[in-house]
Amino acid sequence: MKNSNDTINQAPPWLMHALKPFIARSIARNMVKKYPGLGRDAILHKMRTSETSMQEYRATMQANQEQVEQMLERVGRYLPVHGDNPATTDKTKPVHWYSPSSLVLIGANLIPLYGVFELGWPIFPILFLFWLENVVIGLLNVLRMLLADPADLVLWTSKFFMVPFFCVHYGMFTAIHGLFVIRLFGGNHYGDMDHGFWPINGAIQAIRDFDLSWAVMILAASHLFSFLWNYLGHGEYRRAAISELMQRPYRRVVLLHLTILLGGAVAMALGSPVWGLLLLIALKIGFDLKAHIKEHRKALA
Repeated sequence: MKNSNDTINQAPPWLMHALKPFIARSIARNMVKKYPGLGRDAILHKMRTSETSMQEYRATMQANQEQVEQMLERVGRYLPVHGDNPATTDKTKPVHWYSPSSLVLIGANLIPLYGVFELGWPIFPILFLFWLENVVIGLLNVLRMLLADPADLVLWTSKFFMVPFFCVHYGMFTAIHGLFVIRLFGGNHYGDMDHGFWPINGAIQAIRDFDLSWAVMILAASHLFSFLWNYLGHGEYRRAAISELMQRPYRRVVLLHLTILLGGAVAMALGSPVWGLLLLIALKIGFDLKAHIKEHRKALA
């Protein structure tokens, strides 16, 4: 231990400063394992009252009490906001269906109703709009990955590899999904416009034909609001894990759109009746709302 202490003490100050967020993350993980079910306030209280909680950090870094308190403050950023302890005093409330971001999500998902009743949309523009929403989700997820604990310089080394990988992998996944939606529900008119891998020309033409630009912007605004309100406003970015962020969009796309595509095929076979389209929209709202609440409650806890 002495040799490791000497090595750390000889490290340049800039490196020590860069490692502090990484060390805080590691301490927070250990504390969550040591005190399962407790929230941030309760864990920090135990760390302050326990003589051994910060002993290793104090000995390794040769830190004084002020530096220990600064590290405790950093550790608190990575601890779960809520625990099973009812005595927690944190005022951040979990997400419900009536939370602001949930209500904005529901409102944005009602756009297809206007398209069905006022613009006479068939099944294709509805499913195509849902696919365009996946593109928006992917772009915002890249922003989430880049802003995940930006003070942790060590974490940026992972971002340099994982963000480009996500862009390529999710981009290919979304492109295949888009080709499937356009060719199956849009027909040859849109499908034959693209001979390569990316459904760019067909997508642009569909947006023009059905005037979907305003609908896409409203859906994008709803997801941007959730990003600002929950991810940044409620501090989710401090505890976000890059590996978790990479997987999150896939779960939504696979679970939701396998169901919707199956329902869309049935509605198309029946001639796109209004009741069938309304059922698809209701299904989309239900899936989206459930996933939204689960995602952000997990981020808080």
